[in-house]
Amino acid sequence: MMKKPVRIYFLCIQNRCRSQIAEAFAKHYGGEHVIVESAGLEPHDIHPLTLEVMKEVGIELSGNTSKKIDMKYFIASNVIVKLCQQVAERCPIVPFGITSVDWDIEDPLLSNDIQSVRQTRDTIEKKVIELLKGLNVPI
Repeated sequence: MMKKPVRIYFLCIQNRCRSQIAEAFAKHYGGEHVIVESAGLEPHDIHPLTLEVMKEVGIELSGNTSKKIDMKYFIASNVIVKLCQQVAERCPIVPFGITSVDWDIEDPLLSNDIQSVRQTRDTIEKKVIELLKGLNVPI
């Protein structure tokens, strides 16, 4: 019997870069073993640099939309990953029994420099792989 997929929720403020990248990598590496969503407290359109750096690694995000945090999904998650300090401070309290992870990754879009976004993408990719391995998700 296959074990139930792990439900992961990636959160940041705007859901236009970091959490979108994390969601994409978790789906890419976790496949059928994960159910993944991302959201923001104040959603904005996905940034063009986000789309561009993910396309460079063969992941297409142009069909994605920025989403506001959904409390039903939040409380149904096994793991909640907060990608920035601001969301960690303003996020609803994670209920007992749900794993809460803080990554505190700076917003690369503040510099509006594609190199910063690439570095953030690569950092998030490594962190997602570590997270999935820690959850015993086959990669």
